[in-house]
Amino acid sequence: MSTLKTLLASALYILPSAALAYGIQNLGLLEPKLAILAGLIACLLGAEAHAALSRRVERKKVRGELTELSTVASELSRELDLAGERIIELEERFERETTARMERIFSEIRVVETLVKRLAETREAPPMPVPAGAPQMQAKLARAFAPDAEAEEDLPDIAELTDSELLETIRRSLEANRVDLYLQPIVTLPQRKTRYYEGLSRLRSEDGTLIMPRDYMRVAEPAGMMPTVDNILLFRCIQVVRKLAARNKNAGVFCNISAYSLLDSDFFPQFVEYMQHNQDLAQHLIFEFSQMTVNGMGPIEQESLASLAALGFRFSMDQVTKLTFNPMTLHDLNFRFIKIPAALLTEANEGDSDIHVHDIREVLKRNGIQLVVDKIETEREVVNILDMNVELGQGYLFGEPRPVREEVTRAGDENQMAIAAA
Repeated sequence: MSTLKTLLASALYILPSAALAYGIQNLGLLEPKLAILAGLIACLLGAEAHAALSRRVERKKVRGELTELSTVASELSRELDLAGERIIELEERFERETTARMERIFSEIRVVETLVKRLAETREAPPMPVPAGAPQMQAKLARAFAPDAEAEEDLPDIAELTDSELLETIRRSLEANRVDLYLQPIVTLPQRKTRYYEGLSRLRSEDGTLIMPRDYMRVAEPAGMMPTVDNILLFRCIQVVRKLAARNKNAGVFCNISAYSLLDSDFFPQFVEYMQHNQDLAQHLIFEFSQMTVNGMGPIEQESLASLAALGFRFSMDQVTKLTFNPMTLHDLNFRFIKIPAALLTEANEGDSDIHVHDIREVLKRNGIQLVVDKIETEREVVNILDMNVELGQGYLFGEPRPVREEVTRAGDENQMAIAAA
């Protein structure tokens, strides 16, 4: 009780006791000393009653506090149990994520070791003889990697370098990781909003000069270096796409894979293992193969495709030169996109295709494959392909390949994929 309450309660028995003693004395019922004694006895009885009442109140208060403390203790115990479970869950999650991250790093290291070893072997190996028909094959491969020749007209000319000097420049560029990723937009039609990108790799020399596919293929192929170049460029493309995907969850990038990579018994199994630890990229990466590569696929290439398809990765066929393909077979191989040049689609004759040109889009759609018309350069071509209800387009009319800014791979905008001006 508070001091005021105690004083008031004391007054309730002190004052009546005093009044009792005074009244007995005045009435002459007892002698003055006995009257005072009677008053003191009454006061003591009142004090005892007051004390008993106070103890009862205190006990009730203590019981309430104990009950409250017990409730708090129970809640704390439950929270501690939950915290303990959470700590265990976090430890298990940390262990799982650490293990997955380490496996991803180790798989990446193994791929890098293979590529570095292969690059060192190409440095030591003598140039391979040029087989018959190599110039034509080189021209086809160059077109596969650089479909838009107009983009290369304004690039620095490195023709003054000898083949050995150019080959050494290529080696140094790969060793120093001077590999840039260029992105060309793929837009929806007729809205012309960017939906996907095609990733194109470029090499840079020490002075920053771009080394285009038509240049390095000319010397890399006879030297037996093309498989190594292909694999390094592909691996670099995957690394950059991972960084881009981390910044833009809706990013979708078409990445070229050559027949060299599919047939490389050392590189490709390790590459599949690497992609197994990066399955979250399946929604961001579409691996692209030329029609020439698809038509020439044997059991080994198809098995390599199946390995990637089992991880959830989709495929696209580009560099289409003939409108003769089987959509059902392509779908079974997990192809979900086909890129057909605008000129080929709009100028094809009746006998050039197994399917009527105006029905190609619908037939592909029924087989789960989306048509992308590329190499669109003029508004007239847009009008022609819109008559065929084409939904995706690519070409210089919508945007030329632009290099990915270096800062994008570090701390880019989460809402859009930034691309530097050319």
